[in-house]
Amino acid sequence: MKLISKTLLFYLLISMPLLVIAGLLSYHLISQEIKDGVDEALLREKHHLESAIIKSNEPLNINLNELTTITTAPGNLEGHTFSNKLIYDSLEQENIDYRIISSYFKKENKNYKLEIHRPTMEEEELLEGLVSSFILIVSFLVLAFFALSWLLSKTLWKPFYLTVEKLNAYDIKNHSFTNFEKSGTKEFNSLNESLNKMTEKIHSDFLQQKEFTENASHEMQTPLAVIKANIGLLIQSPNLTEQEMGQLAAIDDTTKKLASLNKALLLLAKIENNQFKEAEIIDIEKTIRKIKENFEDLLDTKEIKLNTQITSPLSVKMNSALADILFTNLLQNAIRHNFKGGEIKIELSTQSITISNTGENLKVKPDDLFTRFKKNEASNESMGLGLAIVQSICVLYGIEIQYDFKSRFHSFALNFKN
Repeated sequence: MKLISKTLLFYLLISMPLLVIAGLLSYHLISQEIKDGVDEALLREKHHLESAIIKSNEPLNINLNELTTITTAPGNLEGHTFSNKLIYDSLEQENIDYRIISSYFKKENKNYKLEIHRPTMEEEELLEGLVSSFILIVSFLVLAFFALSWLLSKTLWKPFYLTVEKLNAYDIKNHSFTNFEKSGTKEFNSLNESLNKMTEKIHSDFLQQKEFTENASHEMQTPLAVIKANIGLLIQSPNLTEQEMGQLAAIDDTTKKLASLNKALLLLAKIENNQFKEAEIIDIEKTIRKIKENFEDLLDTKEIKLNTQITSPLSVKMNSALADILFTNLLQNAIRHNFKGGEIKIELSTQSITISNTGENLKVKPDDLFTRFKKNEASNESMGLGLAIVQSICVLYGIEIQYDFKSRFHSFALNFKN
């Protein structure tokens, strides 16, 4: 969820209970004010009638009208009380709530009870109108608040989104982007300054690591070559025992593996540093055919049958050396992890190539296949870098690579974008 949406959601969760409480309090206060107004009107009418009746010399009319009655009262009751009563109205055909004031007064030493009825319908309608208006106004204010908050948030957070956009476009290899711009917000300026310092430091460390990797790999080639040459001279010595010959052969084999590992790591560093800038149109069919010829002896030794199915020709623009490395590693992987008498299928279409081979079930997770030094099994032949190199080349040229295992066939599909 976006920060703006989350902020507005929190405002909503906080404001809704507050608005409900405020609405209930407002309703209670308004209804109480209306009730007090009705009571004051009844009191004024009571005082007026009592004064008029006491001063009048005419005989007392017990029933003044339907809403005002006077009855004799026992004892010496005084004061007044308020009450509510539902009375059925034949015209409206419904019960109507009446507010009643009951007051006691004396005339000619006789005690009387005065009752004045007043319907609260108008007051209820007034209350409903006030409540409706209140709800309408509050709803409008809430909507206006959230709309303005959303617009203001988008405006205030615009520098942040520009910073994120620049971070997404940042390329550590080229360090090709302008510095993060200043904004009118202190916090964003502080963030941008920190990001400027951080990216400069990251780029500097990257260049140092790149230089170290290249220098170390190159420097290691010379001592490895010297070791191999000396081992070759020692092996030719006539005074060596069979045990010593075996030890020298093991050392020679380990030196060869170390040299191959060094070359592979150097190749990975060059690919990730984008040092293979030359590109040309590569005919994938011709490249596969050339690589296939290099592995014919190995295919015959393991009695592996290789089938090639070409639906349509495929040409891509990439470095020719990397193209050879890419398909050599995939084909070598298909042979190495195949069994004797197995099968390899190469399917070529307009935008993709799939290389499949028979083989045993994976002993590692499919997600770990492209991880460096992760091998399906403990093999003396594999260094665990072949598929890592394949993935690095695919990332460099935006090639989508997918792995699948179905019906004893391990498949690597390369999808080339237009």
